[in-house]
Amino acid sequence: MKSIFNDPRWKKPTIVGIGLWLAMASDCFAQQSTPSSSTINVVTNERDGAVLTRLQTAYRKQSRELRFVLAEDNSTVLKVEPKPVFTWTSLGGWSGDVFVWTGKGRIQMVGCIGSHHVNESTFEFFQEFHSLADASLNEVQLNDAVTWKISDDTGVAHLIPGAPQPAANATLRMVQMRSLARSFKLGMQVTTEAVEQELRMLSQPLARVSDAAESGDVIDGTLFTFVSSAGTDPEAFLLIEARKSAGRLAWTYMVARFTTREIWMSRGGHEVWRAPAIEFTNPGSQIKDAYFYRPTFTATLDEIGAPVK
Repeated sequence: MKSIFNDPRWKKPTIVGIGLWLAMASDCFAQQSTPSSSTINVVTNERDGAVLTRLQTAYRKQSRELRFVLAEDNSTVLKVEPKPVFTWTSLGGWSGDVFVWTGKGRIQMVGCIGSHHVNESTFEFFQEFHSLADASLNEVQLNDAVTWKISDDTGVAHLIPGAPQPAANATLRMVQMRSLARSFKLGMQVTTEAVEQELRMLSQPLARVSDAAESGDVIDGTLFTFVSSAGTDPEAFLLIEARKSAGRLAWTYMVARFTTREIWMSRGGHEVWRAPAIEFTNPGSQIKDAYFYRPTFTATLDEIGAPVK
C-alpha cells in the first residue's frame, strides 16, 4: 500500500526567494470586505514565468467552475475572488494557487488548485480543499464523476481562553488577531523518524472578511497559514474570528489541516488539537471528509489554452 510518507508533494524541493520577503514586508492589513492577495513566486527564467502564467489560467478557470451553496437557504452561493489569495511555486515543476470562498460575512472554504510536472510537456493537476463552513453545504459536484458531501459537524469554532474582548476598531482587531494567531504553535510528523516541532506562520495573513455593519454572527475573521521549513506550500490554516457568543463578542478559532501527515496544535504549552496521519490515496468518487487531496487530470500546455490577459 502507498505510504503517507511517499506523498510526492513532500519530495519536491523548494527554494524561497526574495518574493517571500516582499510578500511579507507589510504589516499593515486594513479593514476589508473581500480577501486580499499574497504571492510567493519562485521563477528561475522567462520561460518558467510564461509556463506559470499558462498554468494559473487553468487554476483560476477551475476555481470559477466550482459551486458551493449553503444548504440552509439553498440560495447562498459562496463567492470566490478572480485572483488567488496566495500563490506558491517550487522546484520540480510544482505550483499552486490558494483560493478562499466567502459567504454570510465569513470565510467558508479554502482550497488549492495546482499541478506538477509529469514530463517536460505534461502536467498532472490536483485539488486540495478544506471546509471551514459552520453550516451545512449542499453536495458539491467536483466533476462529472466525483462529489463532495461534507458532514454537518466539521466547522466547529472554539473559544480562545483568556483572549481579550474584540476591539471596536477594525485596525485594532487586526492587531489582536495577529497576536492570537502567534499564540498557537503547530507541529508535524514529517517522516517516521523526523518531526518538525514548530511550523512557521507566515506574517502576511491570507484573507480577511470584516462585517462593518455587524449584522451577522461573525463580525471579523482572518485566515493565517503555516508552512514547513521546506518551503511555502501550506500545511495548515488557522481562522481567527470575532463571533457573537452568549450576548457578547468573543474570539474563536478553527484549524484546518492541509497535509496527509500527522499534525497537531498547542497553545500555552498545552495541546488543543491533533489530526492523525491519513493514507495518501485518491479519495474516490464520493468524498465525505472536510479535507481532501486528489489528482484531477493530466494535460499539456497546448491543451490548457492561452493565458488570461
